[in-house]
Amino acid sequence: DPFRKVSASYKQALGEEQRSLLSAFFSKNRADTFLLEMHEFLVLVLKKPNAVDTFKTNWGIKDTLSSYMERKDLDVPPEVEEFPEELLLDHYVEAWKFIVAFKQERQRQ
Repeated sequence: DPFRKVSASYKQALGEEQRSLLSAFFSKNRADTFLLEMHEFLVLVLKKPNAVDTFKTNWGIKDTLSSYMERKDLDVPPEVEEFPEELLLDHYVEAWKFIVAFKQERQRQ
């Protein structure tokens, strides 16, 4: 499991509504920069043993990643404004897996 070092707190299963929201967002937005930042945040930040002390599981993915990008002096892509507010950090790993699988499936079509 490539995510074994990530706290279980960030691995909660996605519900049907969350899957639908992600599908809708990535159906009309490529959001490649956002995906790269999402992966970096997962690997460099959420894998740290004390991540849950700093990044609360009830925080929104969109706002957390936007702040992360701004701290790195990166422009937040405009389409990120449309990212579903309902997705929280407690679903981060499962959201990442879902997005990657969704994008791979779309490329095959």
